[in-house]
Amino acid sequence: MKQNNLLLNISDQQLRQAGLTRAQARKSLAALDYRDNDVFRHVMNAENPVSRKILTMYLSDLLHRRIVWIGSEATEPVKANFREKGVRYDVMVRIRDDQGKPMLVNLEMQNYRMAESLSLRSQGYASRMVSDQIEVGGSFDFIPVLQIMITKRMPEMKASREYLHYHRYTNEKTRKRMPKERCRTLWIEMEKTQALEGIPTEQWRISDKITYMLRYSRDPKKQKIIHELIEKEEVIRMMEEKRMDFLKDTSYAIAKMRMKYDEMDEKTVYKKGIEKGMRKGVKKGIKQGIEQGIEQGIVQGIVKGKVSLLKELLRQKWELTESDEKELDSLNEAEVNQIVQVLNRINTSEDLHEQLKKLSDSKHEAENVSQLSYTHD
Repeated sequence: MKQNNLLLNISDQQLRQAGLTRAQARKSLAALDYRDNDVFRHVMNAENPVSRKILTMYLSDLLHRRIVWIGSEATEPVKANFREKGVRYDVMVRIRDDQGKPMLVNLEMQNYRMAESLSLRSQGYASRMVSDQIEVGGSFDFIPVLQIMITKRMPEMKASREYLHYHRYTNEKTRKRMPKERCRTLWIEMEKTQALEGIPTEQWRISDKITYMLRYSRDPKKQKIIHELIEKEEVIRMMEEKRMDFLKDTSYAIAKMRMKYDEMDEKTVYKKGIEKGMRKGVKKGIKQGIEQGIEQGIVQGIVKGKVSLLKELLRQKWELTESDEKELDSLNEAEVNQIVQVLNRINTSEDLHEQLKKLSDSKHEAENVSQLSYTHD
């Protein structure tokens, strides 16, 4: 298939130097799906013609309007002051429909265990989208904003069979919209798209198909429907090609990472037992290969896939929480390298936070020693 060729579009020599077979590369990398934030951003970022077409079709169907223009916006707004909490949007775009009406749209892939903070996060992001448009000396006029939160499920909405939930400012008694109301939030419960399976895919809307693909593309039990969608829908094929492009780049990155490790001291890089583990079985070999790849990838400055690989490795041990993801995203290069060195000790969320605390304590201790030394001087 074309997808497999894209995934493994690196030479045999590169794979040998990486210590990976094609089967190993396929198995380990293909596990990344659209729920991974980096994959989601790569597919939906609207920074190239293919991604723009995918996102245009998705939003047009969700919003029941024909979008004629779409452009990317900054995903990391500049902080106004050092105390301000920074935000990073997954996908931020400005759109315009065939009536000339503009809108600012943020899509967030929230593939965490459901937590109370999600609703607050949504409100905070939407507020930031508005405040960033208001300038000193100007009016309070702003273009409409739409916050799209793509989640597994929302416990508060379990009584509803629908997977799309639109929210906006309304009068509590009459349910009428607030005058000049311009803020909307759309919650998308991916797992509820299972209800569509009782209907022929020909009757699904485009947004149904894309949402189903976001959630179930790698689910073994859903592959019959997934293959049908890929075969019949151009936009689904485009999504898969973009995903495989991301994996191809990541596959090459792993090869580059492992090549560098060959030049380093085995006692330092390869943990005790890694060679024995590589011989014991493919599964452990892949896991160790990715472990080594993550660290050197960050040293090399490879951006694509470096955080995804670390998260994917940890997901093999437990389901990452929102707190886990946030902590991992905040690490600098040196800290990530240190986490990789103790991966064999990290098997739970508690283990991860214990190691992170050790890093923090060590950092503070070093700072205190440095300050004391400076004082004596």
